[in-house]
Amino acid sequence: MLKNNNGRIITKLARRSMAGNRRRNAVMATAILLSAFLLFTILTVGITYFKMQTRQEMRMKGADFDAVLIGGFTKEQRQLCEENADITTIGTEAKAGYPEETDEDDTLHTILIWSDDTYWNTQRKPAVERMEGRYPTKENELLATKAALEDCGKGDLGTGDSFALTYQDKHGTHTKEFIISGIWEGYGDNKVFYVSKSFFEQSGYKFSDTNSGILYLNFKSVLMTERAQSDFRDSLELGKQQRLFYSSGVEMSVQIVAGLAGLIIMTCLSAYLLIYNILYPSVSGSIRYYGLLQTVGMTGKQIRRLIQRQMLMIGTAGTAGGILLGSAVSFFLIPKVVKLMGIRDEVEVSFHPAVFLLSVAVAAATIYLGSRRPARIADSVSPLEALGYRAVSGNKPSHKTGKGNILWRMAREQLGRDKKKTGIVILSLAACLSVFLCLVTMIESHG
Repeated sequence: MLKNNNGRIITKLARRSMAGNRRRNAVMATAILLSAFLLFTILTVGITYFKMQTRQEMRMKGADFDAVLIGGFTKEQRQLCEENADITTIGTEAKAGYPEETDEDDTLHTILIWSDDTYWNTQRKPAVERMEGRYPTKENELLATKAALEDCGKGDLGTGDSFALTYQDKHGTHTKEFIISGIWEGYGDNKVFYVSKSFFEQSGYKFSDTNSGILYLNFKSVLMTERAQSDFRDSLELGKQQRLFYSSGVEMSVQIVAGLAGLIIMTCLSAYLLIYNILYPSVSGSIRYYGLLQTVGMTGKQIRRLIQRQMLMIGTAGTAGGILLGSAVSFFLIPKVVKLMGIRDEVEVSFHPAVFLLSVAVAAATIYLGSRRPARIADSVSPLEALGYRAVSGNKPSHKTGKGNILWRMAREQLGRDKKKTGIVILSLAACLSVFLCLVTMIESHG
């Protein structure tokens, strides 16, 4: 009769079998839950961490760029960058003068700078939090910050106001009445007055001047090897006063990606081994039960389907629980903990569909691999062999009288009896310790 059973009967058998082994099934479901939770949480928090790290670096630099060429630049060097297919954005900035005094203060620490549209509207924009007014277009206009105005003793002025400023450029010292075309707030150097292109052109400074021209570059590729960095630097044929600096994200891009890949692999391996160490012995322990089912007419194919149905139920429950728990921790608990630690900036937890898919895929692959061998054994073993089945591989060594402590000899014997199982347990411990060490090192590096 069992040979003609349909899927519904096998599903009922799977449910009854699970109900009769609640403790064992709870342990398996917990192992899968913890693995899915481990993967989802570490990857989600990791992506969030590195995005916030990138944002922090951008704010420290005051703009979003991958490399900066200081010490001036020539037309040939700029043309070389424009013709480079790997460079997506080229921003230009140039010093146009140095303020000396106002009627309120004669010890100024500000600077006059001109920026092109690419730098100000693209690279600089992410670091600007508030903008009132517009960028200067006339020779007597300034774009200021509160810090720059306060340095001049003009902190009470706003957009549309004017003040007299004595400044120095290549032609000498001048005094001019400037109109404030706008005021901005953001990150980076705030003691700066931005001027128009016409002001820069009459200042006498050139892009090739050592203390004037600056190029900001963005690259298409996220990864840039040391060889590629060196080749690009050599292609510019830098002068004695010129320097090309890469951002830390680009300079260490290969090492960062390699470290992330290693951490992801070790995390996946830890999750896999955690499930496998619980799943394989649990399924192997039910071989006798499957042998008894054969005595009442169940075929090997039906037994395999029964095992697969049980693992599907346990795996679905465990994976769903792990992802839900990981979501709760990642999106609600961790941001609150970060706030309690004194970080006032908004923590934007980043979710990527690949994290969800990877968590499900690792759990599914582990469940499949962990139950495949026991399913084959249950299919191939006869009912009489199933009654005497022992989940131990390898030949049992002959017992000989040995020397030394008997407990140590018994321990060595047990470790060598199932070498595969022993190796997996040791590998699990090594993988978990490696992930723990990586995370602790990352946390300590930001102390």
